[in-house]
Amino acid sequence: MKKMNQNKFILLFLFISFNLFNNTLTAQNDSVKPENVVRLHYFNINGKMQYLVLESLLKNGRVFTPHSKMTYEIYLDSAAQKNLVSSVTTDEEGKGKAFIPPALKSIWDASSQHTFIVKQGDEEVLSDYTITKAKITIDTSTVDGVKNITATVMDLKNSEWVPISDVEMRVGIKRLVGIVSAGDEPTYTTDSTGSVTVELKKDSMPGDQKGNLVLAVKIQDNDEIGNLLMEKTVPWGKVTEHNTTFFEQRTLWSTRFKTPYWLLFTVYSIAIGIWGTLIYLVFRIIKIGKLGKQFAMINGSDEPDDI
Repeated sequence: MKKMNQNKFILLFLFISFNLFNNTLTAQNDSVKPENVVRLHYFNINGKMQYLVLESLLKNGRVFTPHSKMTYEIYLDSAAQKNLVSSVTTDEEGKGKAFIPPALKSIWDASSQHTFIVKQGDEEVLSDYTITKAKITIDTSTVDGVKNITATVMDLKNSEWVPISDVEMRVGIKRLVGIVSAGDEPTYTTDSTGSVTVELKKDSMPGDQKGNLVLAVKIQDNDEIGNLLMEKTVPWGKVTEHNTTFFEQRTLWSTRFKTPYWLLFTVYSIAIGIWGTLIYLVFRIIKIGKLGKQFAMINGSDEPDDI
């Protein structure tokens, strides 16, 4: 009996302790206010198009959710009105895009490094996002039938382009689904000369009508140089021949005037069967009505006359 009472006491103690611990965690989570987190991403496409993507997130504990309909101002190097890059409002994904305007070209060209400042009203929410100007060059070579791609990454220091080592990148062929790696590895890292050479092992891929492929080198979310993409067209693919009589044949993907005969037979058979059944039922209903009238007349003539 004493043992049963002890077990009940232990279970009651564990139950109360669990509730107290759970309530403490709930109170701590409730006391933590959601925090607004702002991130910037710099993009340089083929050295011609440069833009920024602002990402606004609402941090609640360890959970990040997009913060939509938030308006921010992005400045270049200083929060002066003349250095305003753009005013952006985030979409449903919490993102907004801003292009560097031509009016800031002189400020952009004056330095190899730039700091972007983000403000929300009078409050400065981000001021430590610094980007170093960088570029990618692509060289190709063919040795004994082997096609090689050499990508070099350089940043601008003291008005000179200097190679960057230990930069991770993707080297491959641009397709609709993204970049297909040219070699066996998904990514490659530059050496001390800022270069990486990749043997093209997917040289049998189809190109355009002239057999051209688009080589692509992409650097993603680098802490110093941001996101860079460089493309180069080379005649290393198979020529894609377009069959002009393709849609003139009777296939499922042709126009309605070139429908396959078997499909026409199937559809028309189903239509004739359905309409034939409906017409047959209508005639049967009419015939049933006529038979009912005849039966009523016959039964009416057999009844005796009233005296």
